[in-house]
Amino acid sequence: MLFSQSKWDNGRQISPFVPVSSSLSFAKMQAPLESVEQQFLLPLLGEQMMQRLQQLTDNPPEGDKLAPQLTQTARRAVANLAFWMHFDALNLRISDQGFQRQGSADWQGAYKYQEDRLRSGFKNAGFNALDQLLDFIEEHIEAYPDYLTSPCYQDRSRAIVRSAREANQFVFINSSHIVFMRLKGEFRTVEEYDLCAVLGEKLYRQLRGWLSGKADFPSDECICTLEQLRLACADFVVKKAASRLMRQTGSLTERGLYFGSTESGSLGNDTEKPATDRQIGDRCALADLDAHRAEASLRCFLNNYMGAIVGERTTGPIRNNDNHAAFFAM
Repeated sequence: MLFSQSKWDNGRQISPFVPVSSSLSFAKMQAPLESVEQQFLLPLLGEQMMQRLQQLTDNPPEGDKLAPQLTQTARRAVANLAFWMHFDALNLRISDQGFQRQGSADWQGAYKYQEDRLRSGFKNAGFNALDQLLDFIEEHIEAYPDYLTSPCYQDRSRAIVRSAREANQFVFINSSHIVFMRLKGEFRTVEEYDLCAVLGEKLYRQLRGWLSGKADFPSDECICTLEQLRLACADFVVKKAASRLMRQTGSLTERGLYFGSTESGSLGNDTEKPATDRQIGDRCALADLDAHRAEASLRCFLNNYMGAIVGERTTGPIRNNDNHAAFFAM
């Protein structure tokens, strides 16, 4: 485990990430922390990288400036996700008499709105730390080659859109891993139906082969690099996926589309209310417009930089109208 009883020191090991009381015991947190490592860290990092991370945590190498950053980011993710996942269980005491709420004469339970904010904060901080952890490892991949064997790296290296930070370059999602996970459900649909129609079936399958490493990118036939082509496609995919998600949910956040306003007489004068149908429609229209512009930009990129390959695109059957008098009228 990244947290241990020997180094707990009355909660000082976890307090840099969550401001806990010194009375919080390791026995209370052991199960939540361990379950988060098994459920989130292990699938992302893989067995080998997880073992390497544990070694760096138990025996930090002297003079290694990367190891402290790596372990601190991993601990931040684990600590916040542990409080988010086990929020209710940590608020209760389980005994022979059933479930009991803890309390004292001096301290009272938190208000409902405070608990909601705490849960939201733990969740956002935890998932964002996971994304930061993956970005950090990939930026210093030469120091952590064990990560190359993980399923997560294999999936990300073959993807058109690879991270929340990358998606944030095209559509502002506050680099949120949670929003990115919601968008990922739309990426495959957009890629298989919309992006394929823009690139053409043959070029799209070639792109998949180039990204997976099954085929070499023909640099001699193209002015651009594979990374430039991928980013041009990612721009369109992210904006189209964001447009689809907003059409379905009205938002890129978890709770829906909200607008802030200032009203006299309200607590703090600042209020947030759910968006009206018109406001949601306006936002969706803007998202659709961005997606159309991204598609036009991608088509220009293909025509200008893909060289001879762009002429091989097929967007569907083309009717042969020789010796006929058919015409189109608008």
